[in-house]
Amino acid sequence: MSEGGAVLGYCGIDCNTCPAYQGTVNTQVELLEKAVAEYGPKKTSATDWICLGCTPDDQQILATYCASCDIRGCAVEKGVQNCAVCGEYESCERIKGFLEGDGKSVRQRMTWLHQRFKATSTQSSANELVESP
Repeated sequence: MSEGGAVLGYCGIDCNTCPAYQGTVNTQVELLEKAVAEYGPKKTSATDWICLGCTPDDQQILATYCASCDIRGCAVEKGVQNCAVCGEYESCERIKGFLEGDGKSVRQRMTWLHQRFKATSTQSSANELVESP
């Protein structure tokens, strides 16, 4: 999902803050190597982290790790633009587990998006959700 320069993953990660995304769009191998160090299993290389974000669902340039992400797979299967607009968001153990382990800003963003979605209660308006509060 993207709007106004924001590139959000299905889980709410802001790709603009991700070293893999930034390394790809700015052709900086050192940022891809940072992604390996921060997120990658020990047997990955910088080229495994070349990524333009996990959305849209037909994204062809996707980090190897992100391509196998359970959250992404679920969102693609359900056809949602972001987990915050999924009807199962509040009870989803997959996203809860992820958000508990991730930073406060991602949790806040997803809570805000979900609340805004519930207020509008239409999935077609999901693209508008990323506008600043």
